[in-house]
Amino acid sequence: MNYRVAALKSIRAGFSRKRLGRGIGGAIAALLLLPLPSLAHHAMGGELPTSPIEGFVSGLAHPVIGLDHLAFVVAVGLLAAVSAWGIAIPMVFVLAAMAGAGLHLTGVTLPAAELVISGSVLGFGVLLALRDRPQSIVITGLAALAGLFHGYAYGEAIFGAGAMPLAAYLAGFTTVQMGIAMAAFFFGRQLKQGSTALFMQRAGLVICGIGAAFLATTLVNTLLPV
Repeated sequence: MNYRVAALKSIRAGFSRKRLGRGIGGAIAALLLLPLPSLAHHAMGGELPTSPIEGFVSGLAHPVIGLDHLAFVVAVGLLAAVSAWGIAIPMVFVLAAMAGAGLHLTGVTLPAAELVISGSVLGFGVLLALRDRPQSIVITGLAALAGLFHGYAYGEAIFGAGAMPLAAYLAGFTTVQMGIAMAAFFFGRQLKQGSTALFMQRAGLVICGIGAAFLATTLVNTLLPV
C-alpha cells in the first residue's frame, strides 16, 4: 500500500511540474511574440512619473514594453538554467542594470548604447542556440556588460524625475526583470534532459531573429537618420 501511495504522489508531482512548465513556457512564448515597439521608454505616455506609484508602474513596464529588453532578460534566464552558475547570472545582470541606470542619471554617457543593446540580444540568442557554450564566468561577464547598457537605456525614461519616483522606478524595473529571468530559469530547469538542447536551440533562434531585426533597424537609423 505504501508503494502505491508513493507512486501516486510521484505521478501527481510530475503532472504538476509538467503543467507548471507548460504554463511558464507559454507565457514566455506569448511575451516574445507580442508586437511591441522598439525601445519604448515607459508606460506614462512619454511623461515623467510624478509619484512613487507612477514611478513603480513605469519601472515595471519598461523592460516589458521594450521587446529588445524583454527578449534579452528571457535569454539571460534560459542561459542561467543551463549554466553552472545558475541564478547568479540574472542577479549579476540585474545589479549591472541598476548601475547602468545610475550612470545615466549621473550624466555619464555610454557610447552606441542602442547598438550594443540590439547586439546583446542577438549575441545571447546565439549563445542559447549553441551546443558548446562558453564557461559560466564568460556568460556572466557578458551579462554584466550588457546590463550596464540596458540599465543606461532605462535611465533615459526617468531622467529628471524626483527622488521618490526615481527610487520607485528603479525598484520596479529591478523587480520585473528578476521575475521574468527567474520564470525563464525555472522553466528551463523543468525541461526533460532530452528536450532541453532542442528547446534552447529553438528559443535561441527566435531571440536571434529579434536581435537581428532590432540591430538592422538601429543600424539603418544610425546611418540614415530621418
